[in-house]
Amino acid sequence: MEHALNNETTRDRGVRRIFRKLLLTVTCYLPLIPSKGVRPWLCRLAGVNIIEPRSVLIGDGVRFDEISPNLISIGRNVRITSGTVILTHFLDTKYIPTPDKPFQFLNGEVRICDNVFIGVNTVIARPVTIGEGAVVGASSVVTKDIPPNAIVVGSPARVIGERPAMKRVD
Repeated sequence: MEHALNNETTRDRGVRRIFRKLLLTVTCYLPLIPSKGVRPWLCRLAGVNIIEPRSVLIGDGVRFDEISPNLISIGRNVRITSGTVILTHFLDTKYIPTPDKPFQFLNGEVRICDNVFIGVNTVIARPVTIGEGAVVGASSVVTKDIPPNAIVVGSPARVIGERPAMKRVD
């Protein structure tokens, strides 16, 4: 009996993974889906943690990690432009390979705080936090945390400036 329960659990996980992959593929490759509102809701259904989908814009061709989308969290008023790739898994370069296991991958959380702008064709490829109000320039590769209100560009992304902090309305 216990063996049957484990198979059912494995089967359920497989069905959920297929459902996530289908939703993430639809959101990435169907340009007719509205970038604001609908696309973020579909990503949320696929497991991406989006706090307020109505305030988030996700452009065409944005790809989220299909292995662990639940490790991605997106704050309010975030703009993720076309072609961006967000990965939660990465190659462990400190792993000592063996003939039967030449590579090892690790998972980590990607956290995008409120009011962040991510430029076209950016790659976020490690567990990182992108601070509130940050701007990531086009075609950047983010592999380290970005401080709040920083402007970053390049591969790897590096700070080139700072934006004024957002005024709080009380």
